[in-house]
Amino acid sequence: MGAVRVPGGVQFTAALSFRNTLKLFIHSKDNEIIDHVSMSEYRVAPGLYSCVIEGEWNSEYSYSYEVDGKSCPDPFMSASTARRAFGDGEAETDRAKLPDTGFDWEGDRALEIPFNNVIAYQLHVRGFTAHSSSHVRNRGRFLGIVEKLDHLQKLGVNQIVLMPCYEFDEVMRPGDNQSMENIDYRMETGDGAPLKINFWGFTSGRYYMPKAAYSSKDPVNEFKSMVKECHRAGIEVIMRFYFPDHLNKAFIPDILRFWAREYHVDGFFLMGSDIPMEIIAADVFLRDRKIYNTFFNKDAITCKKYGYNRNMAFVNSDFMNCCRKFLKSDENQLSEFCFRQRLNPPDVHVVNYITDYYGFTLNDLVTYDYKHNESNREDNSDGENFNYSWNCGAEGPSRKRSVLSLRMKQMKNALTFLLLAQGTPMLTAGDEFMNTQNGNNNPYCQDNEIGWVVWKDSKQAAQIYEFTEMLIKLRREHPILHPEREFRIMDYASCGFPDLSYHGDMAWSPRYDNHLRHIGIMICGKYARLTKIKEDDFFYIAYNMHWEDHTFALPKLPKGLVWTVKYLTCDDSAGRIVHKTIGERGDTVTVPDRTVAVFISTEDKAAQTAAVDTKKKGNTKDAGR
Repeated sequence: MGAVRVPGGVQFTAALSFRNTLKLFIHSKDNEIIDHVSMSEYRVAPGLYSCVIEGEWNSEYSYSYEVDGKSCPDPFMSASTARRAFGDGEAETDRAKLPDTGFDWEGDRALEIPFNNVIAYQLHVRGFTAHSSSHVRNRGRFLGIVEKLDHLQKLGVNQIVLMPCYEFDEVMRPGDNQSMENIDYRMETGDGAPLKINFWGFTSGRYYMPKAAYSSKDPVNEFKSMVKECHRAGIEVIMRFYFPDHLNKAFIPDILRFWAREYHVDGFFLMGSDIPMEIIAADVFLRDRKIYNTFFNKDAITCKKYGYNRNMAFVNSDFMNCCRKFLKSDENQLSEFCFRQRLNPPDVHVVNYITDYYGFTLNDLVTYDYKHNESNREDNSDGENFNYSWNCGAEGPSRKRSVLSLRMKQMKNALTFLLLAQGTPMLTAGDEFMNTQNGNNNPYCQDNEIGWVVWKDSKQAAQIYEFTEMLIKLRREHPILHPEREFRIMDYASCGFPDLSYHGDMAWSPRYDNHLRHIGIMICGKYARLTKIKEDDFFYIAYNMHWEDHTFALPKLPKGLVWTVKYLTCDDSAGRIVHKTIGERGDTVTVPDRTVAVFISTEDKAAQTAAVDTKKKGNTKDAGR
């Protein structure tokens, strides 16, 4: 569909009414018409027309259709003559053109990073760098992301998930959506006030074009440059697409193939209520691209006799809701939390997150009990009411040390939940340095500091950033923390330890009573290798989300190893956790309230020294004889 270069000219294919005319223009000469073709003479099927215009296509040419006397842009256009700033609602002639085909990919291809190695990071192309604090030249653009690749690489991210960045109309007009008829579309009162902005872009659009407002000059080549530079930095690019119910679903696989082929995109996050997932799963042209969706019938796909795309993944709120409830010490969450932490099915993957574009940021999750969406001008009636958040004792910003300390600890707890779970983790842009939306949990119309990422360099922000960086590094350095397959909770390697085991106040004796809010999880490093000859380490993660301290009995390690504290989510300056190194049988550790303590196995140097001393004494006695 659309306009495609073919040998000897350009083929134009359109699904329009019978009375339509193709018009060619030279847009550099006041849109002078140079040719017109009655497409009704080139019918190839009911409602489908196709013809070839012979000759070389000049870069100054553009085209559109005239249907029943009215101008109609090609819905399948892949480039446009129109240039508008983001939020500009003024009408402009939007004619299609053919994009330049001379981009040099320099051998680039999709990265195909295994799911268990992915650290995903979702962002809004404009919101990521639009604020002056981003300190980039190309603010709010595709190339602005390129300027921030050093930040993403240092953090440890190897996949970005882009919110809609195909060409969509961000200006919300009355009548566009009947379900939103009661919305005040004017951001200010009075005539001539600007219309409301659909900042997120979850609406239909021209699905074959990168958004021009996210570029400085050439959206096609700038998007391609962004993808190429991301791949060069070892970072995948995943695109979100929203497909409304009225869209012809037969075109969806074609749209995905187009972006995979033309733009080297690594995968797609599909949104909509009627996505043809079975067709997409069986599409051989998408076999090497990741396919995300909030829900699909897994059994209907995996039980088919034909092959299916094994790069499909669920991305839904189940993990988020469970972990948020457990974080704020809700009752009866322990069993569900343990299940979500180890969930890693072999056939269809899972992507986990604590925060999303919709809802509170990580900072706001521990700062607000209630949503504060007044700036959306909908009387605070929009947005999710059930956020499972807790303000830690004060609603909104606070100067109390006790409140700030607890919030810092809770953010670290949440990051630990996410990055030590077995599924693929997905961070939200700005959470690594405490970005806030001022309590707005639905900033879909906020093209300003509420919806943008405000880059912070405060002492507290640096602390969260360094903690996030450390956690990602820990996960990536230890394959046992991101295995390819789900743990079986059994000793199938006959090594004396199950791959994963649960513990409570007593080792090997977990309890899941409704009122309990603490659990110990041991991960056996013998089921993964750091090198060909060296096994990975043991890990023991003590989760205590109770408001009281709890004592955990540590399971005994193989001879020659002891437990050492890797990190705590609390400030242990008061020495509240008992022992830093523990090695004898029956030892216990007391973990402070609302704290996660992570232990790692290390060599028992004290025992080794004692053994050497004993051997020396024995040799001395032998020499005396």
